[in-house]
Amino acid sequence: RVPIPTNKEGEKIEVLDDKFKKHLVVFWASWCGPCRQEIPLLKKMHSKYKNNIEFVSVSTDVNNSLWQKALVKEGMSWKQFIVNEKSKEFESIEIFFQLSNSIPYIALIDNNNKVVRSHVGLISEIELEKFLED
Repeated sequence: RVPIPTNKEGEKIEVLDDKFKKHLVVFWASWCGPCRQEIPLLKKMHSKYKNNIEFVSVSTDVNNSLWQKALVKEGMSWKQFIVNEKSKEFESIEIFFQLSNSIPYIALIDNNNKVVRSHVGLISEIELEKFLED
């Protein structure tokens, strides 16, 4: 079972919606240049795949207000969560998603809650297309 962090409304809700067979989970932070650079590509892919793949972003920001400002600026229309080393869920999320210490980090999760593949660092459009296709 997926550990449950806090969403942008301050609620604890399920991270993965089981109506989707695949989930793209993106770890990022407001202060991370490459993470912010990747967002327009994620928005493009979300438009293309949103009926088949659930998109979820998890910020590792320590400063909640900087995260909230970044959310407003970036306008990502999918689920947004925040978790950091001070969060009690951090270690279990780190283990569950096989999180490395580097961001941006993306993980493709199947409907059995298993990490199918992951990628660390800025990803190109071609790489992301391959990443999302089976």
